[in-house]
Amino acid sequence: MRALISPHRLIAVVLLVTREMDPALEKKKREYEAQKARTKELLALKTCTICGELSKLRCPCKTTAYCSVACQKVDWRERGHRKVCKQIRAPAPTPPSSPPKQVFYGPAPRSHADEVRARIAAEHEAARARREANPEQEPTSARFGARCPICYEDWDVNIPRTSLMFCCCRRICSSCYEQLVKEPCALCGAPWPISVKECLVRLLRHVENDVPEALHKLAGAYLHGELGLKKSGKKAVRLYQRASDAGVVEAMLDLGRLYDKGNGNERPVRLDRTKALELFRMAADTGSSSGQYFLALCLTGLKSEGLDNQEKDEAERKEAFRFMKLSAEQGKMAAHLLLARMYLTGFCVDKDLVEARRLCELAAARAPNLVEDWDEKVRELRTTIAAEM
Repeated sequence: MRALISPHRLIAVVLLVTREMDPALEKKKREYEAQKARTKELLALKTCTICGELSKLRCPCKTTAYCSVACQKVDWRERGHRKVCKQIRAPAPTPPSSPPKQVFYGPAPRSHADEVRARIAAEHEAARARREANPEQEPTSARFGARCPICYEDWDVNIPRTSLMFCCCRRICSSCYEQLVKEPCALCGAPWPISVKECLVRLLRHVENDVPEALHKLAGAYLHGELGLKKSGKKAVRLYQRASDAGVVEAMLDLGRLYDKGNGNERPVRLDRTKALELFRMAADTGSSSGQYFLALCLTGLKSEGLDNQEKDEAERKEAFRFMKLSAEQGKMAAHLLLARMYLTGFCVDKDLVEARRLCELAAARAPNLVEDWDEKVRELRTTIAAEM
């Protein structure tokens, strides 16, 4: 008679067979054992390895913990944990690099890469030529930027920007200026100036710090006798020159207009068309529509002497037409009006009455009162074009 199998052995056999047949159960068991080991390690780190007290310090290897520096010294010096800690923290050895792949030399596959590269290079060259022909307009100064800092509206090339905040020497548009009258500055929080003298004091503080925009504003105040200052053309010219050297486009234009007019009408400088042309060209090179406009006017006003300068006159007229057209493309209405007169009279360009009428209508579409007698000038040009057609 065979001996019966004990229940405990039977259960062990069943579990062994079940474990071999169910790999998911084996996986869960390994995960449980790993989690149990991590929990045990974390619990061990809560007590000191030497004395069993509550741990306050952890070893850099994150395998032991100590309650004080004294226990750490005992473990490091007497039990040799210093070397073990260095071995644990040592970086893993870098595996050997794989051998380089074998390279097969032969004829390159046919592709259109050369054609694509040539096309991309041609497109870049064409874009560069367009940028040089009509450069993007830069801000008149780094402080003022290309738009109002409050409402973020772009500056209008037809409206003079005269709303200067003396507290922070920043410009804002006319609509924002009207809303901020007698209110604290929306940019720096300074209170509204209570008198013209306070405006001058704030402006002079920026001038002492060599702020280019403040130099330009002070030059205009000396030129026109504003802010309680006595008129002084010499001081105005010196300040305009400093602001122009600092890169303020408006200062270049104002100083160029002074040299273009000369001593007439109490001007502080002598007539110097060459200097005016140089200043207007500097402003036009930044992409300023006003700089291009005044440069075109200055070029058309130059009179060459002698018969040998006939070709130079023709070149200057072509250049004047080109800059006047660039200024009109940026939306300057005065350039539209003068460009229409050029097409009407055939000055600097072939006569074209249709184009003259189109430009005249564009100028009339803008809001009037941009310049003095705007409606009268547009009406007169319309009548002249209608009579010619």
